[in-house]
Amino acid sequence: MKLYVWTPAGHGQLSFFVMAESEEQARAAVERQVSAVRHDRGDYNVDGWGTDYYTLGEYGVGEVVEHEND
Repeated sequence: MKLYVWTPAGHGQLSFFVMAESEEQARAAVERQVSAVRHDRGDYNVDGWGTDYYTLGEYGVGEVVEHEND
């Protein structure tokens, strides 16, 4: 199992962190979350999701994630 982290290229949008067995499982989990919240809220700040605005990091046990969200 790994920690998959999607971080935005700039300030304002959310980062996503999810534990999963594969990138495909992790992406599906984030897709479900984004879809559900977008359905309920019009102001969900993830317009760049699904584009190259987000970059993916994969982390194993004991690795630390840092992201400035500047």
